[in-house]
Amino acid sequence: MKQNRQAATLVGKTALVTGAGGGVGRGIALALAEVGARVVIAARRGATGEETAELIRAEGGEALALEVDVTSLEEVRRAVTAAQVRFGGLDILVHNATHGASGHPKQLQDFDDADWDAQVAVDLAGAHHCAVAAFAALRASECGRMILLCSTFGLHGAALNPAYAAIKGGIRGLTKALAREWGPSGITVNAISPSALTAASEAFFATQPQLYDSYIANFPLGRMGHERNDIGRAVASLCGPGMGYVTGQIIQVDGGLYTAG
Repeated sequence: MKQNRQAATLVGKTALVTGAGGGVGRGIALALAEVGARVVIAARRGATGEETAELIRAEGGEALALEVDVTSLEEVRRAVTAAQVRFGGLDILVHNATHGASGHPKQLQDFDDADWDAQVAVDLAGAHHCAVAAFAALRASECGRMILLCSTFGLHGAALNPAYAAIKGGIRGLTKALAREWGPSGITVNAISPSALTAASEAFFATQPQLYDSYIANFPLGRMGHERNDIGRAVASLCGPGMGYVTGQIIQVDGGLYTAG
């Protein structure tokens, strides 16, 4: 497997990544495997999760793909158990799964309870389920790590996306609360707020090309991030031994976008 200069940092460690059937989740899974982690792919659709697992195996890594609905605590628990049975434990949990409607602008008055609850169930309740299911395993690890996916929307708000902004604000609070609660157990809890050029964002800009240049102008680095090379490797670094004293932080992995805002 082609590996970067951090190649040995996560050898012998096991990571579980939710929402890893594509996009940023796939990028994170690939980056973790690149530095030696064995990766459990938890995806809502088994076929997409297996695609990610095959990409990891093709590079010489170890991966297990599972069909997991993070809105179910029992399904998340089964995924954690599967990681322990297959690889002997769990050291890292990355909750990336998000509801498909989260990226679609929608005014508050157009939300009904079902819309709101569906997004909360995946993003925020899913984070709760991951934390409950993984705590004992992460505590048993010598270097337990939990990484949550936040957003600048959770910091400065989001016009036309109130549910997503509220949820990511909740993720921010949960990250800080768990860092305090789990610190004595030797577990670090952090979140990243990424900006990546995903397939979904590419599709959006393809329909709204006039918006692309004005949006990119907000990035001091002049580009959106790569799912694996920028976002995934940042997560892998945060999970490494050199970051064991960092906890309770919301880290912007966004090319300076939030600074520019």
